[in-house]
Amino acid sequence: MKRPSRFEAVGLPEGHAFPRLAFHRPTQTVIAHTRPRESPFPGERLSVRHVKERLYRSVGDFPPGISLSSFAVASKAPLLYFISFAWSEFENGPPGGDWDTLCQFRLDTSDTQILARRGELIAPQGYDRAWLSELLSADDDGVTLCCKVGLSAGGAVEYWICELLVVQRTVTPVTRLEATFA
Repeated sequence: MKRPSRFEAVGLPEGHAFPRLAFHRPTQTVIAHTRPRESPFPGERLSVRHVKERLYRSVGDFPPGISLSSFAVASKAPLLYFISFAWSEFENGPPGGDWDTLCQFRLDTSDTQILARRGELIAPQGYDRAWLSELLSADDDGVTLCCKVGLSAGGAVEYWICELLVVQRTVTPVTRLEATFA
């Protein structure tokens, strides 16, 4: 029988490593963002534990082709937000991914809710489509997220730092990223 890794011994997903940690002070919750050691897909996962617990528990149950790519935590409210990407293999090329959902996980109840799916964000005037690329931060109460967003108009694509009003799903540009992602 294979001996569990140190990460698996504390409840992190099997075969995962390289945790990036965050801490939510109001709920005393440690958040671990991990990725698989070996996989054709990113397959990143989120796990949480209270400071008095030894073992992490998974945030959601996602199939192998779904990766939880980035997250943000509201500083006062017990809210963890994350983006999922759907990955697939292509003939004669590397795997490719596309933004799938924006989700909210309640740190106090462990409830997960899908807030938006691909195609549901309301693009700003002058753009016909918006999609999430990365979550950067959340405001104190989780009403507004700061995100890296792709915006398209007539086939041209730009990347922006934007504010996203969570309930309304409206995207407001803050600054354009001239070097695509920087």
